[in-house]
Amino acid sequence: MSFKYLVGGSVFLSLALTPGFAHSAPVKIGKYVIPGAFARSLEQGMTVPVFIRYQETDEKSQQKIADAVISLVDGNITVKSIMVSDLPNNAVLSDKTRGMVEKIADAKFVDNTAIALTSEARLQLNVSSFHLEMIVSRDALTEAVVARSTLLGPSSVDRLSNVLNYNFGTYYNDYQNGSSSRSYLTLDNTLSLREHHFNINGSVYGIGESNSSSKVYRAMYERDYEGYRLALGMLDTWNVQSIASLNALNGGKIYGASYGNKGSTVVENTALSLTPITVFLPAAGEVHVFRDGRLLSVQNFNMGSYEIDTSRFPYGVYDVTVDIVVNGRTVNTRVSRVNKIFARQQAAGLDQLSWQVFGGSLDYDRVSYKRNHYHNAGSEQTWIAGGAASLTLAILSGLNVKSTLYGFDSNAVNETDLTLNVNEYVSVGTQTLVANDGTWRNVSSVSLNAPGGFGSVWASREDSKIGDRLPVQERDNYSIGGTINLGRFIPHGGSLTVSQTENRYSGNKYRNLDYSTTLYAGRYATVGLRAGVQRYYYNNRNDDGRQERYVSLDFSLPLASWLSVGASRDRYGATQGNISARKQFEDGPITSAGIAASTRLSGEQNYGNDYSVNGNMSYATKYNAGTVSVTRSADNATNLNFSSQGSVAWAGGDFGLSKERQRSGIIVKTGLAGDGKLAAKINNRHYVLSGKSSFIALPPYAQYKLEIMNDRNSEDSFDIVSGRKQSLNLYPGNVGVVAPEVKSMVTVFGRVRYPNGQLAANTDIHNHIGKTRTDAKGEFAIDIDKTFPVITLVSANGNICEADLDLEKARGAAWVGDVQCALQSTMAQR
Repeated sequence: MSFKYLVGGSVFLSLALTPGFAHSAPVKIGKYVIPGAFARSLEQGMTVPVFIRYQETDEKSQQKIADAVISLVDGNITVKSIMVSDLPNNAVLSDKTRGMVEKIADAKFVDNTAIALTSEARLQLNVSSFHLEMIVSRDALTEAVVARSTLLGPSSVDRLSNVLNYNFGTYYNDYQNGSSSRSYLTLDNTLSLREHHFNINGSVYGIGESNSSSKVYRAMYERDYEGYRLALGMLDTWNVQSIASLNALNGGKIYGASYGNKGSTVVENTALSLTPITVFLPAAGEVHVFRDGRLLSVQNFNMGSYEIDTSRFPYGVYDVTVDIVVNGRTVNTRVSRVNKIFARQQAAGLDQLSWQVFGGSLDYDRVSYKRNHYHNAGSEQTWIAGGAASLTLAILSGLNVKSTLYGFDSNAVNETDLTLNVNEYVSVGTQTLVANDGTWRNVSSVSLNAPGGFGSVWASREDSKIGDRLPVQERDNYSIGGTINLGRFIPHGGSLTVSQTENRYSGNKYRNLDYSTTLYAGRYATVGLRAGVQRYYYNNRNDDGRQERYVSLDFSLPLASWLSVGASRDRYGATQGNISARKQFEDGPITSAGIAASTRLSGEQNYGNDYSVNGNMSYATKYNAGTVSVTRSADNATNLNFSSQGSVAWAGGDFGLSKERQRSGIIVKTGLAGDGKLAAKINNRHYVLSGKSSFIALPPYAQYKLEIMNDRNSEDSFDIVSGRKQSLNLYPGNVGVVAPEVKSMVTVFGRVRYPNGQLAANTDIHNHIGKTRTDAKGEFAIDIDKTFPVITLVSANGNICEADLDLEKARGAAWVGDVQCALQSTMAQR
């Protein structure tokens, strides 16, 4: 359509009705006549979208790539500036092309239709429709490749904050000849300022008893930022181990420091293929990926160069066929290699070295575990120093090499770990320890998974020799086993697992055979069968072993219920019947409850009773979670256990409690009253918000995208005025505080009357956020902010009448019945 026929368009109409434009003269640009009103607006500058199109296609593009500000200067259409839009799932301009595009300033269209940007890109304007396109060659684009690693940015919490995790437990045992009780409290406190934090961990045992004790396990300063981790203070051997393996130490404490480039702020994306598989589409279309002739994936893209999403592809190294389909026609086909190795665990990335150094003072127990010569020489204070390195190589499906060299006292130790993933089916690994006192240890393992899910086989072997000084225990054992998926051969075949473990050091041997299958799966129930045999051989004795057997039927029922009945035969020849049931609850503080009971059916009675019973319950509230269990055993003993956990957080003057145990979190200040509830979506997980504020405990070293929204399970309706979406980077001890502006809304229905009782028919009603009008019967409907529950009537003669509504208990919508207003001489100010 010619531009001169667009005079009736909405843009022109709005401008034509504007004073100053209504009588503007038309302007001629080339062969087109621009309405005067539109030309005047164009002279002032107008923002229009820029669509991208491949040069070898003629179809009009609707794929936006940028926004351009254009204007009319001396009769020429000019581009004042262009801002590239970084849209998801869109084409990406090369650095050269993008640089030229963003440098454009006051560039005139040649013949009012074209501007050459580079040799690979140009702008083209269709004046008749004002459709602006960027026409590019393939060289003007670059691949939209997903980063293989991400670096966590600076902390979003600028002030001092603290998170305290606690875990309390107590038990009581009542025997025939006495009773006993014990309790403990474990505390883990993290105080932080931005990326810096100080952590202290300890426990108190025997609370309230004369022989109570306490112990501090860790008190350290830590800063893990931009890929480098520094830890110093009183560390346990576990907290030293960013990379290092310290298996020659039997616990102990290290008063020192550790530094390296293996931390938690760099996250390696191991779900993607090591080598990106990129494709170019000349227009919007599909990419079909085949493996061995079978369709593996179908993905949709716009015009441009993109990386295929391989996150859902199977692990391993294999070839795939990639077909590019545009408008139902295959325009290109090629073979690419997927390389998803299993060993990509280090943050430094593939073929990059992760390293760590550490040192300080070591407090450890000098113990000798030689056979028949156990000796404890007590605790000793000495020095420790060492370093570790780790490297992942793209050999087969990934080779990970890790080595630690360290010394303490008069000992020098090297530990080396190798893990090789041959392909998606075979994996082998070995761990070796060698020391200068003659100690050595080796643990080797191999696992094989049959293609097609038919089963798997695994084996491991551990052997060692104790030297003169290291406090390590001798090991000589092996384990071998396999699982076969019978369901691949016959319906409801289930799976069969066979394994054997032998400890040659102690002379014990264990053989296990376990079978499980699903007998029935329907709408109202799922029925499963489990059966097994275990045989035990002790101390190399020449007997046929002691055997235990079991069989049970498991029922999964609607409403999150589970029931199991079965029988077992112990090593002494006694047969017992067993029954257990469990129920999950979605609403209320109790999350699950269960009971299990067993009774002797045959065999010798070794205890005072023929039965035993156990009951347990789990609970979770907004502020705390825990479990309670009671057991009555066959020997007439009663056991009671209780455990409770949660966290306490503060940031400035804000305080919060949570049932979760995490080292960072977010306090959301909603100011809700009564039973009102909101929801917070954090990284696609939903949390319920209630009360004045809610503390959501979250794992540290992560970026969280927060969105406040209405809870779909609540009757309440809220208007989130501001602060709906936020993004926060949290480090250990960080407590972010967000305070969205929230209005509690109620849709009010009713009938309004004047003070004399007359219906206020066809009368305007106002409040501070909106207005409505009554009908002939005086009935109305209006949205009201519960904070300001006042409506104002304005009669035809200008009289003002107000009514204060009682909406304290209203939720969502409310019928208020007849409302009588009171005359006011002036509008009430609230």
